[in-house]
Amino acid sequence: QLIQELLGDGGIGLIQPFSIVKSYDASFYKSTHSGTWTYGKSYILPPKLTLGVRGMSAKTEDDKATFEIAFNKSPSSQNTILTVFYSNIAESYEPIIMADTIAAVFLSKTGDVLKYQLPSKFSKIKFLLNKTNEIQNQFTLYGMSLSNSDDSAAVWHNAGVGACQYKSLLYEDKYEEQAAYLNPDLVIVDYGTNDFLYTNKIPEQLKSEIEKVVAKVKKANPRASIVLTSAQDMNFKKRNVTASKDFSQMAKTIAYENQCGFWDWYLVSGGAHSMDLWQANKLTMNDGIHLNGKGSELKGTLLIEALKKCNSYLLENPESTELNFEDPIETDTIAVDTAVAVEVVPAKVIVKRIKKITYKVKSGDTLGEIAEKFNISIVALKKRNKLRTNKINPNQILFIDKK
Repeated sequence: QLIQELLGDGGIGLIQPFSIVKSYDASFYKSTHSGTWTYGKSYILPPKLTLGVRGMSAKTEDDKATFEIAFNKSPSSQNTILTVFYSNIAESYEPIIMADTIAAVFLSKTGDVLKYQLPSKFSKIKFLLNKTNEIQNQFTLYGMSLSNSDDSAAVWHNAGVGACQYKSLLYEDKYEEQAAYLNPDLVIVDYGTNDFLYTNKIPEQLKSEIEKVVAKVKKANPRASIVLTSAQDMNFKKRNVTASKDFSQMAKTIAYENQCGFWDWYLVSGGAHSMDLWQANKLTMNDGIHLNGKGSELKGTLLIEALKKCNSYLLENPESTELNFEDPIETDTIAVDTAVAVEVVPAKVIVKRIKKITYKVKSGDTLGEIAEKFNISIVALKKRNKLRTNKINPNQILFIDKK
């Protein structure tokens, strides 16, 4: 909503019949279904069905199967384009789509993508199947998207599945073609905590998995900006998850090494042991891990403020190659409503002498590991040592300026 207030309402984006895949519904619509369906989700690996960008797939062999999506409030009158990602095979049933009582108008079929025109006002979308010949015996849905024809307005596609890990995206075989079709300008990779929550330890392979995820996103959308995030402080079974801090440092390193943006949600939300404050302000669920509705709104507000602040800086400083904001927002307090507010304390400005450090490269060292060791960016390290690439050699001397 905040993005669309700035750029216009380009549509709701990805929608899904969650009742089929046995997941909780979105906050702004409910789904129901009939008939026999099977499903696959990206947190169940390997997936039972081929997955696309949404991370959830639904399949039926029942030509009488249906599903319905009922919106809490009718979408805006411009949101009249429904895109359907499906398995375009000869055995596939033909879909029939109704917006309330009005049949959607078929516009086009391109590969595994169907496009329909909906009326300007509706509150429900109903999906039915039609068997038009004897060979047809199934239908597989990868997901749908609701948007308008104005490419200049903002569409916010919410993808992914609760409880999944970073590597889940690597199992989405249809991700690249569907992400390329959606053609986003910005991809925010915000997977949360399931990679280290239960063990309170960062898995050895996690860095490599996230780098593979970034590479897959870049391959699908080479012109898109990518923002990685860290995970909030958490309490699991009444014990603080200290690995959140380690993950914050690792995610920051990955972002620098792979030329991504980085939003340090761990620090923005308060850092170590801050979950207690979020719980005290009634912004979380009882588990000490998940935010509730008000907490999620606050997180969204802080994220959009960070993006706006970053964008304003880049417009004023187009030649800048590195940007780091220590303070999440300009204001001292963000109110979720009149009853709940969380104070955001700006970081103190501390002036210290710069320590000049030298480091002798050891066999097996990488530039990213050295930058992480001294808590500086790869960009700063390369600039200080006049390096044009990330290649370094054993016994090479690196100069490091450390505050």
